[in-house]
Amino acid sequence: MKKVYGKREVFFVSDQDVQIIDFEELLRAIESRLASAGMYVKREAIVTILQAEEAFLLEKGVLQEYSE
Repeated sequence: MKKVYGKREVFFVSDQDVQIIDFEELLRAIESRLASAGMYVKREAIVTILQAEEAFLLEKGVLQEYSE
């Protein structure tokens, strides 16, 4: 399963299907989970971490760019 972050959406790609997940929804879920753990992290930091993860996984060939 591969994931590609877009500006507003996250694409989880398998050999059979593509599921589009709203990026805003993903950010809210991460913020909520961190808050439940008593941690406050600025949204910009979360976005930066997600972008760094994407770049690393693309570089390693784990992720592939997806275009509709």
